[in-house]
Amino acid sequence: MKKIPCSRLWLPGLTLAAFFCADSSRCHAVSETEAPKAVTDVPGIPPLEIPEDQMPGLVLRKLAFDREFDSPVMLATRPDDSGEQVVAMQRGEFCAVRLDGSGHGRPFLDFREKMKTLLLFEEGVHGIAFHPRFAENGLFYLSYSQNDPRRTVISEMRVSKSPNPVALPETERVILEIPQPLADHWGGHIAFGPDGMLYIALGDGGLRDDPYRLAQNPWVLHGKILRIDVNSRSGALPYAIPADNPFAKEQTVRGEIFALGFRNPWGLSFDARSGQLWCADVGQDLWEEINRVERGANYGWSDRDGPAKSFFHEHGYLPNLVTTDPVHAYTRMRGEGICIVGGLLYRGKKLPQLDGSFVFADWGFGTVWALGIDAASGRASRRSVLYRKSADHKFNPTLVASDPEGEPVLLSQEGTMYRLETEAP
Repeated sequence: MKKIPCSRLWLPGLTLAAFFCADSSRCHAVSETEAPKAVTDVPGIPPLEIPEDQMPGLVLRKLAFDREFDSPVMLATRPDDSGEQVVAMQRGEFCAVRLDGSGHGRPFLDFREKMKTLLLFEEGVHGIAFHPRFAENGLFYLSYSQNDPRRTVISEMRVSKSPNPVALPETERVILEIPQPLADHWGGHIAFGPDGMLYIALGDGGLRDDPYRLAQNPWVLHGKILRIDVNSRSGALPYAIPADNPFAKEQTVRGEIFALGFRNPWGLSFDARSGQLWCADVGQDLWEEINRVERGANYGWSDRDGPAKSFFHEHGYLPNLVTTDPVHAYTRMRGEGICIVGGLLYRGKKLPQLDGSFVFADWGFGTVWALGIDAASGRASRRSVLYRKSADHKFNPTLVASDPEGEPVLLSQEGTMYRLETEAP
């Protein structure tokens, strides 16, 4: 496999800019192929809007397995009583595991042949999601990229009828293909909501500054979160557009769109208590953000970058644009991190101090936080450090997921998984 320089590893949106911005009070804009050049109109370093503290008493515990997981991108729970989950890996392996301490996994799907020509840092598998009625119909869904032509593929597949089911590649049915103009900012996470609809997060199509303005274009699917019904059909489509989608009746907007204005959304998750959708969005030079995703809302990219107007587009793309601010944004200008990883609104039972907090991480710095949310206002009230990587710990989190009981599990790019647990006395 082609060797990738350390600054061009796969995680969505990470560019060379990250390394120029991480420890500098003046950020530099860096294209994918050019040397850095100074940006003269970047604002000064803003103050931290909420307090940050260190939450004591929590540790990361590495889960022991008899194998490593090659760049894991997703951990999906089978919605049955098996207690089994599937780890999706970027280069095409899928492994069924139980996080019970046994340390064993079994093959679930081998897509490596399909992925063998995909060598760039964001190409490959992006997500897996099980149908809510999986126990009855044996269906699950994949998100991955392909070349010639370059595209994102969303497909459906069945499993074998057995106590330990495996995927049946011959049953794959493609339900959506999105042409991709460039080779990064794929997004690609998928998740079923409590309403039974499939939600799909897509990035803006690549490079810097959203050059084609796709994230704000209401007639393309890039830079959007989509909502589709895989159980029905709309005309000749292999899926249905739900009638209650926010733009389903508007001729000038694609009906699949649930929300828009994202750069590279990574880590869709639903609050197990309220059903609210949350998503992290990977930034460019300045901001990393967390969004509470509402139907029909516009989150601003690339007219806005994090909580501020972007400095690289003089004029807005859409007239009379109304945008929704992120719940929280942290910045490279303060040296807080370089690439956000979503994310889980904690509703488990073992860590009551985290109840109602959004747990997220930064891939580059290896920091794990909990964002406290004020119940009355819905705004972020504090940020607590749960773990900060030491110099000798090879830890680059790619996702904050959960076990079947809702307890946090962190995937790390070098091939390991961790639990977030209470420190032993």
